[in-house]
Amino acid sequence: MSTHENKLCRLIVREHFGPVVEKVANVLIRKGRMPVGMIARITSLTSKRVRECLFVMIQHNIAVYAETQEKTRMVTYYEVNRPELLNRAQIPKVLRSSREWYEREGESIAQTMLLHGKLTITECINDIVAHAGYDKRTSAQRIASLKKSFTRMVKEKCLIAVRPSDSLTATDRDMAEEKRETDKMTLPPTAAEMAAIRRTLGSQRDQELSKTNIVGLKRTLDSVDTDGGDKRRRLDFGELTINEEVEADVFFKINYERFIIRWRNTQIAELYEARLNPTAKTIMNTILTLAEERMINCKEDLSLDLAETLEFQQQELGINGSKPKTGECLDKYIEILEADLMQILKKDGGRTGQYVINLKAASKIMKKNLIQTVISSRFGSPYVRIMNMLLDKGKLEEKMISKFSMMPVKDVREKLTTLCTFGVLNLQEVPKSQDRTPSRTFYLWEVILTRAADALVDRLYHTMGNLRQRRFVEKAKRAVLLSKCERTDVQANDSLLNAAEKKELDTLSGILEMLEVQELRIAQVVMTLRDF
Repeated sequence: MSTHENKLCRLIVREHFGPVVEKVANVLIRKGRMPVGMIARITSLTSKRVRECLFVMIQHNIAVYAETQEKTRMVTYYEVNRPELLNRAQIPKVLRSSREWYEREGESIAQTMLLHGKLTITECINDIVAHAGYDKRTSAQRIASLKKSFTRMVKEKCLIAVRPSDSLTATDRDMAEEKRETDKMTLPPTAAEMAAIRRTLGSQRDQELSKTNIVGLKRTLDSVDTDGGDKRRRLDFGELTINEEVEADVFFKINYERFIIRWRNTQIAELYEARLNPTAKTIMNTILTLAEERMINCKEDLSLDLAETLEFQQQELGINGSKPKTGECLDKYIEILEADLMQILKKDGGRTGQYVINLKAASKIMKKNLIQTVISSRFGSPYVRIMNMLLDKGKLEEKMISKFSMMPVKDVREKLTTLCTFGVLNLQEVPKSQDRTPSRTFYLWEVILTRAADALVDRLYHTMGNLRQRRFVEKAKRAVLLSKCERTDVQANDSLLNAAEKKELDTLSGILEMLEVQELRIAQVVMTLRDF
């Protein structure tokens, strides 16, 4: 991993958990997995303190462990969970999305879960109610509302159950599964047999992920009457209702992947809004919602009155200016979306009337648009023209780029060097002879979006680390004032602060707010380039 990513991970740990945990995390980030004794020697901390720090990190899902047999004893190695740690930069957006999707109760649940790492539904609700200070009657109503929101978040997989295997690394889990399979064989497996075992285990994991049942959520049938009869028929006629309840003894955590999936779907829909109109965005939002693992308000999404949102020309209107029917409008819009040059929505050739969404194409388009925006704002439109040309035509020589872009060779050479240094372009040498003489070598330029995205992400990590470090510097400059504000008498009576101190606090608040907003914007760009 890059130095900038390591620095950002370390600063996130310092801000969220303090300098002692940062010291332990920094060793694991720089040197990889280690046992407790080695961590204690490097950090000069006691083994007890190291275990406490590791416990905090495991509780918040930013550390994993693996047990290995070394001679006659079992040794436990600890490692930092980088993806989970880097996702913590999206915490403000997670809280905002939780409030938009699940209102105030969802935001309170997400905030409590992020504060404690892992909680059961009972512990989460009790903590929220205890800090809110409601009376007995209001508390009962709030508990019922919180249980409903918690159940909905579990059902929609924004909260997922914590299993013992989640504290293990993916590599260790795969190795343990492969060992169980190979132990059943009498002879050591061949390369073909190992490949077959890995394919089988991979298909089993895919089937496990695609299951509709949710761990920690139990469903029961509630009957309106006590008569017998077929349960399926009574369920269809409304005589039986399904009650969903979260199990009280199951621990849950925030599922960043579900939030990222929804944010990606929103951006895909916004692509069509920019190319067509808001109605196209509504249709794509509905299709993407139906494509998720669990249907969320499926019937409500399909009941949209699309005809009221469309604008028609006079010749398209019927008698007395009547608009076409909703079904006709929907068919027409889907045809337009399918014929769009982005080719994200297309018909499934194997099934009649079925449509599929090419998420890979959508991700490529979003990354390309974002990289073009960065190049245009930093260098100018001629650089974007060269990039688009290479994306369209593939590998080209310098003279061909100059010819197609209608720019002098000297200017083209300068721009190609700048883009290559920035990490957007790649240069490939094709020698004509074995001596690799420069005069007898083709130099081909190309754009590889994945490499360009990785290079840009590394630069953005550097910027995010600088912004986060600037926040620490600004707070350190005013450490005496901040320590005074934390006193109980000052918190009870702010008149103990003079006018200069209040002005300084306002200045600090404005600086911190500006830095946080900039970091959140960059985190959004990183998420698009890294996770989509």
